[in-house]
Amino acid sequence: MPRQFFVGGNFKMNGNIDSIKSIVSHLNDAKCDPNTEIVIAPPALYLLLAREHLRSGIEVAAQNVFDKPNGAFTGEISVTQLKDSNITWTLLGHSERRVVLQESDAFVAKKTSAAIDGGIGVILCCGETLEQREANKTIEVVTSQLSAVAKEVKDWSKIVVAYEPIWAIGTGKVASAAQAQEVHAAIRKWMGEELGGEAQEKTRIIYGGSVSEKNCGELAKEGDIDGFLVGGASLKPAFVDIINARSSPTVASLRGGFRTVCLQDMCPASGLANSCSPELGNSRISQIPSWSRVRVSDRNDCERIYQLLEASYTQPPALDTVKEAVVKLKRIREGSFFPTYNKYTRSYEERERLRGVEDTHPLRDTLRVLDLEGDEAKHGLSEDEVVKHLTWHDRGVRTERDAQFDADPEQRHVQSYIGLRDDEFMHHAAPLVLLHCPNIESLTYSVCPFAYNADPQAPYRAHILRHTLLRNNYGKLPEKHLQRLRHVRLLPEVGLWWNDGRCYSHVDLLGELRLFHRLPAIESLAVDGITINGGADYLERFPPHTSNLKAIHVGHSMLPSSIIAPLIRMPKHLEEFSHSVGGRDSSDGGHYLFSARTLGKALWDQRASLRKLDVDVDDMLQDDSYDREDHEEYPAELTEGPPYWYDEWFKLDERDSTGPLHVHGLPDTREYSNTIGSLHDFGKLTHLRLGVKLLLGPPESATPFRLVEALPKNLKFLLIRGYTRGQVPKYDEAIGELVELCSDRLPALKEIQGIEECVPSADVEQTKRRRWWPPSPGEEEAEETSYWQLEEGDQEWA
Repeated sequence: MPRQFFVGGNFKMNGNIDSIKSIVSHLNDAKCDPNTEIVIAPPALYLLLAREHLRSGIEVAAQNVFDKPNGAFTGEISVTQLKDSNITWTLLGHSERRVVLQESDAFVAKKTSAAIDGGIGVILCCGETLEQREANKTIEVVTSQLSAVAKEVKDWSKIVVAYEPIWAIGTGKVASAAQAQEVHAAIRKWMGEELGGEAQEKTRIIYGGSVSEKNCGELAKEGDIDGFLVGGASLKPAFVDIINARSSPTVASLRGGFRTVCLQDMCPASGLANSCSPELGNSRISQIPSWSRVRVSDRNDCERIYQLLEASYTQPPALDTVKEAVVKLKRIREGSFFPTYNKYTRSYEERERLRGVEDTHPLRDTLRVLDLEGDEAKHGLSEDEVVKHLTWHDRGVRTERDAQFDADPEQRHVQSYIGLRDDEFMHHAAPLVLLHCPNIESLTYSVCPFAYNADPQAPYRAHILRHTLLRNNYGKLPEKHLQRLRHVRLLPEVGLWWNDGRCYSHVDLLGELRLFHRLPAIESLAVDGITINGGADYLERFPPHTSNLKAIHVGHSMLPSSIIAPLIRMPKHLEEFSHSVGGRDSSDGGHYLFSARTLGKALWDQRASLRKLDVDVDDMLQDDSYDREDHEEYPAELTEGPPYWYDEWFKLDERDSTGPLHVHGLPDTREYSNTIGSLHDFGKLTHLRLGVKLLLGPPESATPFRLVEALPKNLKFLLIRGYTRGQVPKYDEAIGELVELCSDRLPALKEIQGIEECVPSADVEQTKRRRWWPPSPGEEEAEETSYWQLEEGDQEWA
């Protein structure tokens, strides 16, 4: 994964209030490369001044910090005090402190450990004297300084190493690009040997020592120089030029080993082209926009998608601005309409079959993140196949294809072939886009399976994007990706068979969550308008407490409690859960059963963390006999041989899981009697929205608790759906007592809705089954009804 360029400005003991304000104002107004991380280090007296006036996106560093949290240490500053002042970085180990103030390697290491443990980043300086360089001891000195820190600090993710040869600091002398690269490469090699591959690949190593706007460009071209620590030049307007050193087109192209595809005749008689060795510095690729939202959805996206792929090896920092991704791919099958259009597309197919891609093409390096060789047994894709699909939208390939198409009198017959190839391109490009954009926080994901002549009953197994996300989620790729992904929205595809917007979409919900649920930053899941396919395999077992999800929303869907229960128990600490039914038809006119007791036991498993609960399923409620039978059959499933869902991924989750697999394996801690059960021990629950049947049970059964005693003591808001005063005596009695006693028993409860005026529950019978043929004589017409419509929101490139 590309390392973000880093430029720090060390003001040393220079400046006053006016000059600091002037520097800050200039930085605020300057057009700085958005892909460069910028940190300035003014004198301690002006830290708050700089922080107060700097715009967001530029951080402030102290020039030193002490290794003790507080106490009688006159003149020192602690990590806690820096954090309290919103200072997020500190310089440590600068040669001026090592030489003038005699700070030892061990002392620098202790201060570094204190800073990292306290949560602030460290710009860790190292470097040799002129005498040491002339004695060929540069690498020995530098690695010795770093080794002292390695003994104290194991996590280097918040450390930026600054190599500053002492003989070049403030002297006007500067190490040549080759000299600096040699030392940086040696440091990176040392990291691999002493700290491991992840630190070696991800830790940024920047150069300091008389850096100026005149020499920064040449230095920035080197592959292991990830930025600069700037001294005197950081006090001048030219500091901005140094910040922007990496965004120079020439620098960006040379750093990335920039090579683009050009075409040459492979066979002059046939006119077929082969991708030749790309040239350095080819001017056909320009700086791409700083996208915050990218999309992989339809043919109009293809050109921009290919630009993103090119940026992964020419302008990697350009991908750091992407915060949101939309992936909406369509179902395509190899050979789906080739036979129909074969006679019209034969020349196109033959050209594509013979088109080659050079072994040196940079996209081959880009797709290393997919680990195709380690996964070939799963999807059967070779590197050559994938690169060929990806270069379908190379400029040269596309120009030649467009020329052939423009001269083709049978264009209308060829459109479908080109459309299929575009879809193939997007299916192969999508995982690369997601894995090469390191800062994606939100993902809208709607994918229908892509099968390469695979078993149609198991198309997911051949889906490169799905399997890539699956392996990434379980840590089976060479590197970790999507580490900042927080929000996932699943959009079920419509337009397949009956699935035209009036019916629920068939989605293996628990199976889809296997793509994301273990990611470290994952917080929320949202999905609407779904059901499960009762005639096909779908995941209905899931080891509990294996996800970092905190909020789950499943709206306007038709799911049984046997799916909702493991969904609720999947997070380690669930804080918000909402689920509603209705709004669409099922394909067969029926609906699944839902057990209040099963739901109640699953929620009880999250009682310590749940803050908001909204469930609207009253029209589906039945007893829990089916779920109990399912629980009793579970041991037999395993003794009769591994079921389809007991695969390698399930075993990985099972290893990390706690608690019984099935919800009915949890102890019975309360009476349910066809209710959700008492919620009195849900200590953090403050907002509650439930149907009256789910809360108090059906009219004909007894409620095993008093409502006023069953509600959580910290409840602030309550909504009861489906209640009409005077219709059911037991409801009137329970709710009347609640109103009468809530001020004493539930002092935090300030608002109750659904008592004076009925708030209707979702009605799963309000929609009628869609007819596939006209009614028989005398048969009633299906009632016209309004269907719930999915709001997809803004999904355009931004």
